[in-house]
Amino acid sequence: MKKAPVYGLMISLLLFGCTEKNNEAFHASAIVEGTSVKVSAQTGGFLQQVNFEEGDLVQLGQTLAVVDTEKLGYQREQVEASLAELAVQQRIAATNVRRAAEDYDHAKTKHDRYLELFQQNAASQQVLDDLKLNLERTRTALEAAQQNLQALASRSRSLEAQRKLLQRQITDASVTAPISGTVATRYYEAGETIPMNAPLAELIDLSTLWTKVFVSETFLPKIKIGQPAEIRIDGTAQTLRGTVSWISPRAEFTPKNILTPESRTALVYAVKITIANPEQRLKHGMPVAVTLPPAW
Repeated sequence: MKKAPVYGLMISLLLFGCTEKNNEAFHASAIVEGTSVKVSAQTGGFLQQVNFEEGDLVQLGQTLAVVDTEKLGYQREQVEASLAELAVQQRIAATNVRRAAEDYDHAKTKHDRYLELFQQNAASQQVLDDLKLNLERTRTALEAAQQNLQALASRSRSLEAQRKLLQRQITDASVTAPISGTVATRYYEAGETIPMNAPLAELIDLSTLWTKVFVSETFLPKIKIGQPAEIRIDGTAQTLRGTVSWISPRAEFTPKNILTPESRTALVYAVKITIANPEQRLKHGMPVAVTLPPAW
């Protein structure tokens, strides 16, 4: 999510169009903004459906568009067929490992018995050498069978990852709304081919708006988080209630190294005001008048 940009032009209005005397309320002009989200298609391809128009109110989770997934479906089937074939190979490889382990155990037992006889001068060197050679061969065969089984397991994990990726792309081909909001912009039409991560629409949440005003250092101690604010729509008698939700911890403009009493009053701090807008009387980008009574 992102916040729509603050209108730089309003800073001058906020600095010079306000009242900040000792016991008087703070007055300023401002621009209200909503949370803006660009909804993108994570899967590129032929755009089969577009289920919204500019100005529509959409709900969280609502399907906005559908991208064709026929080719992705074929690729997934290929991977699933390879996985099935690989599963058969793994079963055969596991059987080979068991047989190789049995051959090795048998060869080792026979070698160890003849070694004891040889140490007692009851067996020939030639027989012992043959048994030792056979033992090495069975050990090599067991290691080869185990390595083959490990290679098949690694291949299986790789194919399974491909299958999951394809399934995720197929799932992402159905583009849903990440928030409830109003469609501000529609970027594509059904029938077009879109690239991966292409924006399909811009949504703006008008249920809760916000604005920023800039207060001087002298008025800042009179403001606190949670303080109510009065929001008036320009040109009408309508008013809404806002709440101070954030106060900047630093000045907006860098002060001089040496401050005089006059220059200190030029320092301003951003104050964010959140406004509930259930009836959506306020619109994104609408100018309003803000009044902040002193909190103490």
